[in-house]
Amino acid sequence: MAASIATNVVTTVKNAGANAPRSLQRVIGPSEIGTPCVRRLAYKLCDWPQVNTDGDPWASIIGTAVHSWMEDTFRAENERLGQERYVIERRLQIRGNIHGNADLFDRATGTNIDWKCVGEDRLKKYRKNGPGDQYRVQAHLYGLGQENAGETVNDVSVVFLPRGGRIDGLHVWCEPYNRQVALDALQRLDHVLTLLHQPQFDPGQNPQAFGSFPASDAFCTFCPWFQPGSTDPSKGCPGAA
Repeated sequence: MAASIATNVVTTVKNAGANAPRSLQRVIGPSEIGTPCVRRLAYKLCDWPQVNTDGDPWASIIGTAVHSWMEDTFRAENERLGQERYVIERRLQIRGNIHGNADLFDRATGTNIDWKCVGEDRLKKYRKNGPGDQYRVQAHLYGLGQENAGETVNDVSVVFLPRGGRIDGLHVWCEPYNRQVALDALQRLDHVLTLLHQPQFDPGQNPQAFGSFPASDAFCTFCPWFQPGSTDPSKGCPGAA
């Protein structure tokens, strides 16, 4: 009976995770634009069929629950203050059809804040080495979106919340907002998109074209297009060499 209950719980959770709004996202968003892997960016821009779809959604589910709790908490704080110091879960237009939901903007300091709920190993890594290009670019893209929304943006921040342990074990990364970081990332995106419209790089005409885009180690095992040992880029990427 215990095994039956376990199977039912796991199956139900995985189905719910696979159909969550973030899992169903198709248009590229700020969280993906900064990936160091150009090949992954190309797969995403082409909305290519995903092959690595049997991942465990539990970490994402925990992250979503934490985001929801933080949203409620800071709404209550606004009520306590009697003013909207914190802009919460705002839908931002970064550029054209590129949008994103910013977790929190603190008007008192002009800081955009992004929550990341991570495990102990990742927390140690980010504390030692910083957030990495992907999270850094995402932070500045949100800064650009807040600027487009009329806010005065001074800083961008990523708050790494421990998935286990105590809240005072969090790590905060912060740096001055730099519009150029966001613009450079969008220019890189445009460059990849331009290449994909050229016949020799168009996967629709030449599925092997994905192999022309360099792959970088960006947590390959979590990539939707990761296929260990693949020799056909149209059927999946073997990962960075």
